[in-house]
Amino acid sequence: MPKRSRDDGHDDHVSGERHDAEHEDEVLRDTLQAAVNASVEAARRRGEEERARLLVEATAAADKVTAEAAASRAGVEEMRRVVEQDRAALEAEKASMEEAYRFQAAKIILSVGGHRFETSRQTLTSVSDTYLASMFSGRFLLTPDAEGVYFIDRDGRHFHYILNFLRDSGSFKLSSDLTESQRDELRVEATFFGLLDLMMPGPYQTQERVGQS
Repeated sequence: MPKRSRDDGHDDHVSGERHDAEHEDEVLRDTLQAAVNASVEAARRRGEEERARLLVEATAAADKVTAEAAASRAGVEEMRRVVEQDRAALEAEKASMEEAYRFQAAKIILSVGGHRFETSRQTLTSVSDTYLASMFSGRFLLTPDAEGVYFIDRDGRHFHYILNFLRDSGSFKLSSDLTESQRDELRVEATFFGLLDLMMPGPYQTQERVGQS
């Protein structure tokens, strides 16, 4: 019987050791499982954070592309608007220039004291601040007769000198064949049309002014 007690004690010791080993194994398994779970959870969180970061970057990139596309469309529309505006302004200027050309180049028929003359509006307005330039500037409503002739109530015998001066004022010279009386008559007409100092400068005018003073 005493021998059996010793065997029982040995068995209890062995059973205790086995129990302790099993407990340690269980603790180790639990520890490993916890570590695995923590690792998986950390990986999951990192994955979610990465997906969130990528989503933010993708959204920002999409917004940038959208904004750039909108800005590009706005730039194209603005450029188109400017081009259309410039084209309209150019067309208006072209039309204005064509109208001005037609106005200036239009043939004018004058009756000066019964003498008929044909000239152009450009010639009649070639010297500013004169009677004819003002008359045909377009600022005043002129009404020709039934034949399209504009009448000017002046002596027409010397009016061709007035026209010749207006046509080529830079090289105009009075004919030396004019008598003193004719020069006096022309002087009166040149004064009326505002061309005296330009057509007849020189000692003759100086003497006249001295005599008048």
